[in-house]
Amino acid sequence: MKKKMIGLMACFLAAGILTAGQAVCSVSAEEKNVATADGETEAPAEMKQEAETEKGTEVVEETEQETKAAKKKKKKKKKAQTESATEQSLVGQLVFAQCEEHINIRKGPGTDSEPVGKIYDDCAATVLGEDGEWLEIQSGNAVGFVKSEYFATGEEAQAIAEEVAYHVATIYAEELNIRALPEDDAEVIAVAYKDEEFEAVSYEDDWIQVYLGDDVYGYVNAYYAGYDTYYPEAETLEEEQARLDAENAEEEYVQESLPEETYTSYTSDTSSYSGQSSWTAETQAQTQAQTQAQTQAQTQAQTQAQTQAQTQAQTQEQTQAQTQAQTSPSVDDEDSDMYYDADSGEMKKF
Repeated sequence: MKKKMIGLMACFLAAGILTAGQAVCSVSAEEKNVATADGETEAPAEMKQEAETEKGTEVVEETEQETKAAKKKKKKKKKAQTESATEQSLVGQLVFAQCEEHINIRKGPGTDSEPVGKIYDDCAATVLGEDGEWLEIQSGNAVGFVKSEYFATGEEAQAIAEEVAYHVATIYAEELNIRALPEDDAEVIAVAYKDEEFEAVSYEDDWIQVYLGDDVYGYVNAYYAGYDTYYPEAETLEEEQARLDAENAEEEYVQESLPEETYTSYTSDTSSYSGQSSWTAETQAQTQAQTQAQTQAQTQAQTQAQTQAQTQAQTQEQTQAQTQAQTSPSVDDEDSDMYYDADSGEMKKF
């Protein structure tokens, strides 16, 4: 009985193993090769999924590359537009007038608008805005509109700026030595005082070369002085009238102060623009005053010398005449045979 049971179980086990093997083989065959209704062979599911994943990755990579390229292209385009707009816009830039005499600065953007100031050749202005062919500018105290065609911009403006710029050194220290050379132990040729201003010729290392007048130059330590750059500027109509009045007053003063025989016509050396710094005006006024005083003193000295010489000559003539009159006796030619000999100073007979 036991033997029969063992044999039966062995049969069942053999049948089970065979069935499982067939199932495994069947699954393996399905995974490897699945026939479709059309008779075509279809890839296994896992292989399809891997292929789709790889394909999706390639698509994502291509999309990312396209996105990056598009962004880069868009960025370049935006940068080019910005640079182009910057080049075209003059707002905030320094421009220089180019004309024979002057350009009217008007209240509004049009030739029918009233003038409020004048800007002269090579004078600088800052652009505040643009209105078609008109620029709104500020130059000195003058603010208004001018035609853009009369102004140099860009590289041309930079070249003009280098030519017309003038520099001023302002002393910060209470007292500052002006030396013959840019060295701490160089000879002291003058002393400058706080807030005093000089024409600055150059700025190199820690020294500013300044002009002292009469072809004399010196150096001040830049640590104790400011260095500012200025450009000639426009003037309002009121400033122009004040300048003209001052020039006329100077000419009248010269005419009244100098004698007529030594007077020569005087032409003011004031520039045609009002963009001069205070040190220039003060120096010019002092020079004119000194010249006038010297000329007047020389004229007075010459006049006094001439008058004194004339007075001395007249006095000598009068004295000699009186002496001769006193020495010569009164002689009556009819009653006397004597006469007075002026050469010998004696009375002689005829």
